[in-house]
Amino acid sequence: MDQLDLFADAEETPIPATFAARPKPARTVTAPPAPRPAPAPRPVVAAEEEPGGLLADPRPELPSVQTPIPAPRQIAPLLIGNPRDAGQRLGEAVSETWHASNWGGYRMDIPVSIVGGLALFPIKGHTEDVTRIISNASDFELIQGYREIYAHTWAQRPDLGARMAPLMGWLTEDGVMEKAYAVRRVTETALRYGILQLTGDPDPWCRSDTDVMSWTITSLRSHGAKQGLGEFHTPPELCDMMAAMTCPEAPEKGMRFHEPAGGTGGMFRALAQHLRHMQLDPADFEWWLNELEPLAAASAAVNAIVWGLGPNVVIACGDTLADGGLADRAAQERKHLFEERDEILGRLAVAEAAHQAMALADRLISSKAV
Repeated sequence: MDQLDLFADAEETPIPATFAARPKPARTVTAPPAPRPAPAPRPVVAAEEEPGGLLADPRPELPSVQTPIPAPRQIAPLLIGNPRDAGQRLGEAVSETWHASNWGGYRMDIPVSIVGGLALFPIKGHTEDVTRIISNASDFELIQGYREIYAHTWAQRPDLGARMAPLMGWLTEDGVMEKAYAVRRVTETALRYGILQLTGDPDPWCRSDTDVMSWTITSLRSHGAKQGLGEFHTPPELCDMMAAMTCPEAPEKGMRFHEPAGGTGGMFRALAQHLRHMQLDPADFEWWLNELEPLAAASAAVNAIVWGLGPNVVIACGDTLADGGLADRAAQERKHLFEERDEILGRLAVAEAAHQAMALADRLISSKAV
C-alpha cells in the first residue's frame, strides 16, 4: 500500500494557518491627557476685518498624543552548547515553569505536549522567524496553533498521530483557554532554552543529537513515580555504546529493529545516528517499539518523526510480557489507520469540491440575474 511520506522536504510544508496570521501586538495603555479648557468664544467678523484676512485661529496647533505601539516580541534563545546538555536543561526548565504556573504536576501531559508540538513544527530551518511568529501569537492563536500542528501530523502520519492521542486530549477539553497563561509560559521557556535549535534543523541528523521528550518527562515525574514505573532516562553515551555493539557492521536494508521496552526511543535515536555514520539511511529499515506507559509511547511517536526514522515505524503501547502479540496487532492497526485517513481526506475533498461547485453556481445565477 502506498504511504504518504512525512519526511519530504520540509521547506514545501505550509505554515499552519493560525501561526501564519499576522501578529497583533497588544497596544500599551497609557493615562489620557488632562482635558484642555475650552477657548472663549470669538466674535464673528468678516474676512476683511480679520488681521491678515484669515479666519483661522492664529494660535499654534498642539501636537496630537498617540498611544505607542510596542515592537513585536522576540525571545532570545540561550546558548545551546552541547545538545545533550541543552536537552536536559530544557526539560528541567519546562518542569520548573510548569510547576510554578499553578497547574502542578498532575497534568504533565500538557507541558510534554507543548514540547512535542514545538518539536514537530513542520517548517524547518527558519528558527528566528518561527520563534517570532509563535511568541507574538495571541492566546487563542497559540492554542489553535498546537491543534493545527497535531492535526497536520495526523494527516501526514495517521499511525504515529493516533499514538500521540495522550498529547492531544487537553486541546479539546472545555475551558482550555483557562490554561492559556501556563501554556504561554511553558512555550516561552521551551523557546528560550532552544527547542527549535535542537529540533528545527532541516537535516534529521542534526535533530537526532538529543531526546528532548525523555528529558521533559523524567524532569516532570516525581521520584516516586519514576520508581513505580521503572522509568529513567538512559544516558545517551550508554545508548551510543549499545548501538555500536548491536550493529558492528552495516546491516542489510529492510532489517527490522525491535525494542520491547523502548520508552521514548532513546536506543533508536542512537542506532539511527550509528547508521548515518555508516552512510546508511534509517528510513531504509523497520523500527518496532513497545512501551507500557502511554505518555512515553506518544513521545516515542514524536521522536520517530523528529529523528527521521522513516515510514516503517510501528509503536505499540501495552505490556509486552503479558501480551506477546502486541506488536503484530499494532502493525495491523497501522494499516487500518492509513486506510481510514485516506477515506476521511477523500470525503473532505469531495465536500470541498461540492462547496466550490455550489459557489460557482451561485455566481453564475447572480450574473444572469443582473
